[in-house]
Amino acid sequence: MREGDLSVFKNDNATGKQPQYRGTALISGQKYKLSLWVKEGAKGKFFSGRIEPDNYVPGLNRGVAEIDRSNADEVPPKDTDDLPFLR
Repeated sequence: MREGDLSVFKNDNATGKQPQYRGTALISGQKYKLSLWVKEGAKGKFFSGRIEPDNYVPGLNRGVAEIDRSNADEVPPKDTDDLPFLR
């Protein structure tokens, strides 16, 4: 797959809320998974979808930013005179 390309295929085994189409895309060197559903709107049928990094784990990294906790045990400085919200 080349940069900026995507491929989408019909999901013949889709049931319930599973996507009717699935695929992959390569954007900025990162591979993404595509999930598409066909929906009916006021102007006719359209695709609705979701894009997730290929390393996505449901429930684990949804909406959670990576936090650097390497200095979590560090004690804040005692001199806080220049910090008005700590007075």
